[in-house]
Amino acid sequence: MARQAMNSKLQMMLGNPNNKTKKELHRRQKNEQKLAVSAENMEPPAWLSPGAKTEFKRIVGLFEKTEVFNEADISELAVYCDLLMEYKSANMRLKKHGRDNDGKPSPDIRLKMQLSQRLDALARNLGLTPTARASMAINMKDDEASDGEDDFDD
Repeated sequence: MARQAMNSKLQMMLGNPNNKTKKELHRRQKNEQKLAVSAENMEPPAWLSPGAKTEFKRIVGLFEKTEVFNEADISELAVYCDLLMEYKSANMRLKKHGRDNDGKPSPDIRLKMQLSQRLDALARNLGLTPTARASMAINMKDDEASDGEDDFDD
């Protein structure tokens, strides 16, 4: 299976795992700058529940200085927050009503498992898991330690 496309900045942070040439990475960097999206208006969508909006704002606040999220990510982050609230609701119903109804397993158990898988996938896409952040941080260059070297020398 082919690797997912990643932006040139992330490519270099990961140590150029796709073995792109300097020329290819420079071209991609220029094209990505043309496609850059603002992060000025990172507000939660109106359709989110109050709890999901709170989670949305919490996550955006945590990552504000990292430049990981921009306005193009609002929908995916909103879906993550919405599903997280659904997961919490299913969990509360399970605690209140138990794991079985009249001898049958509660439908909330299946829902909780499905939501858990979807939340995990979204969290990895958004960089919300420790392993996702670790993979972004591998070979990340320090700004002070660059010594005038070109980012694409590796």
